[in-house]
Order: sequence, then C-alpha cells, then structure tokens
Amino acid sequence: MKPIRIHLLTLTLLLSTPLLHAAPDVLLSESSVVGTVSGKDVLLSDIENQKINELRIQLHDALQEAFIQHAVGQLTSDSSAYQLPAPVVINDDQIESFYMKNNLQGRGSLEKLGPMIREYMEGMAKARGQIQLYQRATLQGDVTSRLVKPKEMLLKLSVDSAYIRGNDKAQVMVMEFSDFQCPFCKRAQATVKQLIEQYGDQVAFGYRHFPLAFHKEADDAAIAVECARDQGGFEAMHDILFSQPDNLSRTALKAVAKRVKLKDLEQFDNCLDKDTYADRVANDMAAGQSVGITGTPGFIVGFHNPDNGTLEGELISGAQPANVFVSAIEKYLKGR
Repeated sequence: MKPIRIHLLTLTLLLSTPLLHAAPDVLLSESSVVGTVSGKDVLLSDIENQKINELRIQLHDALQEAFIQHAVGQLTSDSSAYQLPAPVVINDDQIESFYMKNNLQGRGSLEKLGPMIREYMEGMAKARGQIQLYQRATLQGDVTSRLVKPKEMLLKLSVDSAYIRGNDKAQVMVMEFSDFQCPFCKRAQATVKQLIEQYGDQVAFGYRHFPLAFHKEADDAAIAVECARDQGGFEAMHDILFSQPDNLSRTALKAVAKRVKLKDLEQFDNCLDKDTYADRVANDMAAGQSVGITGTPGFIVGFHNPDNGTLEGELISGAQPANVFVSAIEKYLKGR
C-alpha cells in the first residue's frame, strides 16, 4: 500500500483550525456534512472525486489492519483464552511446491528465492492465525469495530458510439479503451475473447479508441476500423490490426480492407483519406480521460443501462489476467 502524503497546506489547516464537532463515526460517510456554504450543508458526496475516494479506502484499510494488530496484541495479553497458535514451520518441500506452482523459475533459482518464499509463507500463516483469533473474539463480543469501509466510487460514462460485442442489452458491461500499436492492448485481446466466450449474452463488451500520442499510426488505425465498421468489417479489421501493430500505414490499412473483403473499397479509401471519423476517435479519447484513463489498455467494468446508454463502474488498468475481470464482472452480475 502506498503511503498517504498530506499536502503541506492541508496539514497547516489541520493544525491551525479547531475541530468543530467530533464525528459520530470513525470515518466520514458519503452523507456526512463536511461544512456549510451560504448556510447550506455540503456533503462529502458533493466534493468527493475518484482520488479522494481511493484515499478514503486506503485510510480505512490501514486503520483496519492496525486495529486488528492492536486487538490481537491486547487479547493475547489480557486473556489465556486468546492465544496465537505456535509458529508454522515451513519445510523445503513446501517451498519447492510453492516455487513450481507459481511459475517462479523465470524470476530466479530456487536457492535464491527460497528464503524469501519461506518468509512469505511463514508470514501468511501468522496472519491467518491472527485473523482467526480476531474473528473469534468478534463473534464472542470481545471485539467491536466501528470502521466502515467506504463504497468504491463508480465512474460514470456514456456508451456513446462504442462498438459493442456480445449482448448490447446486457445489464453488465466491460468497456475497453485501446490503441492498435500498444503491445499490452494486443496482449489483452486474448483475455477479452475468453471473457466474451465465457459470459455470452450476460455481458456487453464495448470498444472505444485511445490512440496514444507517441504511436504515430494509431490514429489512422482507429479511423480505419471505424470506416470498416460502416460496411460490417469492424471485428475482422480489429483482429488483423492487433496482429500487425508494426504495419499500420495507410497503404497497409487499405490492403487490410481488401483482405477482409469490404464490399466498397472506394468508399473505405475515401473515408480513411478524409479522416471521416477523426472526431469520433477524439471523442473516445476525451471520454476515457474523463474517467481517469491515462494509458492503455484501460477498462471500465460495471452496470450498463441500455435504455439511456450509460455505464457506471470501476476502472481496471492494464492487461490484467482474466481472473481480475471475472472477479469484477461477477460482482456486478450479482448486483454488487
């Protein structure tokens, strides 16, 4: 967890301004009044943004961890009924098994990584013992916590002109922002295809453009795919362009249009030459930036409202493994 750094001005205000009231809860909630302006209450929800939300969650997690540590220490000191189990001894066979199961061969030899694996496994065993003790004390009423984890702030986004695969009426959507010259975007395509096959009509999969400035041919590639879309060739061209990220010149793009057998190649060529969909690509970029996407690939996973064409969800950055997406998708399928 990254350390929380308090801005100097904020610290000065905290030290110089008297606290008006003690909050009834340990942490502010979305409905907490943080102040008044012109006699009107200002709620935390009125001023909270994504960064503030992330910091609130980090603060909660740090406080929760510290509270558990404190509670376990005090319980084991105060009562013989609460004692931690003896330290777990990790043997060489367990270390080797962990090394092989987690495919750590590429990170170093077993001899080199063995001590770190042992320390990690012993630490995890100790943490499990502490959590089990804490949970037992909670059930018996010897520990109570007033910490309430803040809800993750959902990002709001218009589906707009996104290309949709899967069921466009699905209540859950994965919206991708990608760049055809981005190697990590190329890597993510196998995961996206896997998810489309896995979820079928349960999930809508949207695609929008986010060509990075230092990828000189990415804009043209994005426009070309939109031109192909006019003739039903979006997916075919999309797949080919991701397979040849180093060959996206306008000549190459026109050759791909012929390869995917677009019916009207003259129409495609004119569309590309006139940058017909440059505004659409720019709009996609602006939409991605508005929800905090700064690099590619970026995904928003969340609730989809097909009636008004909106998406509310959370940001997943980078070419993450499939299980990261599955965890998020399942959460929204179950109604969060």
